[in-house]
Amino acid sequence: MSRRILALFAKAPVPGQVKTRLATEISLESAAALYEAMLLDILDQHAAERDCARALWFAPAEARDWFERVAPAGYRLLAQSGAGLAERMAAVFRFHGDEGFDRIVLRGTDSPTLPLERIDEAFAALERAELALCPDRDGGYNLIGLRAACDGLFALELSHAGVLSQTLARARALGLRSELLPAHHDVDTHADWLRLIPDLDPRLTPRTLQLSRNLLHR
Repeated sequence: MSRRILALFAKAPVPGQVKTRLATEISLESAAALYEAMLLDILDQHAAERDCARALWFAPAEARDWFERVAPAGYRLLAQSGAGLAERMAAVFRFHGDEGFDRIVLRGTDSPTLPLERIDEAFAALERAELALCPDRDGGYNLIGLRAACDGLFALELSHAGVLSQTLARARALGLRSELLPAHHDVDTHADWLRLIPDLDPRLTPRTLQLSRNLLHR
């Protein structure tokens, strides 16, 4: 019987430290507030998950008190560690692999409309392949699943348009079978946010929807 865990990757919503590309259009404070709304909506989306363990990996470490206040019950809070995004992601898979989990899915917290079934699809893909990825619009991915830690998969620069293709190429070089899930999108820019708004659901993304409406009608 496989042991499954869903890990969420999050930052404290501090103006100037999150969604800075979006902030060029709507201000640092509004971009941070929008990220906070997306994060809280996503946490609630998985709050009732019973088919896997849940972990919330947060940064910076000094923000633990804030995350303890806002995270629904059932999330284990763990501070991210590593010099850059690639190192921090690799560390998540090492940590949970060492705990005995053999189906590990890591989701970002800036894609609030990612269909919830994508998590189930990722775990299902890991029954057939060692690597599962959900591509996003800008050439990266917003979800990654692995059966076991694989530091070599993250030995590349992240946050650019070639991340997905480079990750798949590295997986082939490492002998990992890969499966791509149906693509979705995250929010990095003002254009991303505007495309997101029609898909916001008052049941699944109530905070993001309300704040988006408020920002649009300023």
